[in-house]
Amino acid sequence: MANELLSERRKDVLWLTLNRPEVHNALNAAMTDALTTAIRAASGNHALRAVVITAAGDRSFCSGADLKESAGGMFLSRDGTNPIADVMRAIEGCDKPVIARINGRVLAGGLGLVAACDLAYAADHAEFGLPEVRVGLFPAMVAAKLLAKIPLSQLQEMAYLGAAINAADGERLGLVNRVVPSAELDGVVEDALARLRQNAPGAIAAGKAALLKMRDMPAGDRLAFAENVIATISGSNEAREGRLAFAEKRKPLWVE
Repeated sequence: MANELLSERRKDVLWLTLNRPEVHNALNAAMTDALTTAIRAASGNHALRAVVITAAGDRSFCSGADLKESAGGMFLSRDGTNPIADVMRAIEGCDKPVIARINGRVLAGGLGLVAACDLAYAADHAEFGLPEVRVGLFPAMVAAKLLAKIPLSQLQEMAYLGAAINAADGERLGLVNRVVPSAELDGVVEDALARLRQNAPGAIAAGKAALLKMRDMPAGDRLAFAENVIATISGSNEAREGRLAFAEKRKPLWVE
């Protein structure tokens, strides 16, 4: 894997580190290709329970697309899709929870990565911004994900004015799950991972897929869809094991 992205297996979790701190971890072609490949490979790997995306350094999580590469095709890949959009699709398509560990400023396409993640935890010095209009661009792809995360009026202010919000506002708006001092960030992420390990991986995978589908369907169709989802999940081997473990007052087999 290219040096732009560091990959480390820690027990049952894949840690991916954006590794271009000298340019605020801007996304170039090598990094986006490596991210997409790594996340897709993690999906379906039964030895993994989660993926964590973080970044080198403590100043910037990700500043978005590397504008020095954009003229050479950073906004359009070989198959006609956008490389950053491909990463976001890989995150949402992954059958594992993908967690953003945010240790600095998040701008532009970097905010799209955060919005695509299932869970996000941030250090209290983090900031979130959409400065694209300052260079003649617009955060259209990022907005596609943020529309499901934050109020439209807040998104409009950020997108039209190139404005940024602080970590506390990001938590208040629901962009991140929790904000803590930098020294506590690793502990919060590890706590989330420990809690995930107590829960059925198949149920989480099915639930993640169902939540994303229900998010994008008309409200009136959601309940009928959910009926089918719960019927399928309740008949799974995991559900049978969960009920048996409950009756026998023991931990289910997926808990070490």
